[in-house]
Amino acid sequence: MPADNTQYQQVFSHLQAFPAGAEIFARCRFENCRFPGARLDKLTFEDCVFCGCDLSLARVQGTAFKEVLFEECKMQGLPLYSCARWLLAVRFKNCVMRFVSFANLPLKNTVFENCDLREASFSHTLLQKAVFSRCDLTRASFVRAHLEQADFTTSVGLALDPQANYLRGARFSVYSLPGLLAKYGIETE
Repeated sequence: MPADNTQYQQVFSHLQAFPAGAEIFARCRFENCRFPGARLDKLTFEDCVFCGCDLSLARVQGTAFKEVLFEECKMQGLPLYSCARWLLAVRFKNCVMRFVSFANLPLKNTVFENCDLREASFSHTLLQKAVFSRCDLTRASFVRAHLEQADFTTSVGLALDPQANYLRGARFSVYSLPGLLAKYGIETE
């Protein structure tokens, strides 16, 4: 992820639309930009930071997020499941991500720090089941995340601390129990 001392190629502030003709954004910082419902299909973001932006309900079909940090962003209802899976590497800090779908994404090593993920889905739908693999949460980190009513029923590799997150009403499969109990040194068979 971009470090705090990263020299950005460009800084975009208070945008409401992306520059026409631009398809690749490398080492860019987006500050307080408003893109609710925007079409971001097939854009590439590499080593970028989104800070204080609104991406709620934006379209991200085939969009590539490579080493991207989202900080204090509003991303409600974002269909992340449709983004490009190749080299996906994201981090979320202090974001509002209610109703976001992460279905079938490879989210290995992804950090969700102090995020509102209420009613988010980390599971696939019946239609997606035949086409894609499961959401891979291997070494993903959930820290002070609001996961109330989130769906993890078909995700794999999940390990999170139930005492360090808010889980009321979250749904897990029986196969997730080892990841929920790992903190306590309990083994399941």
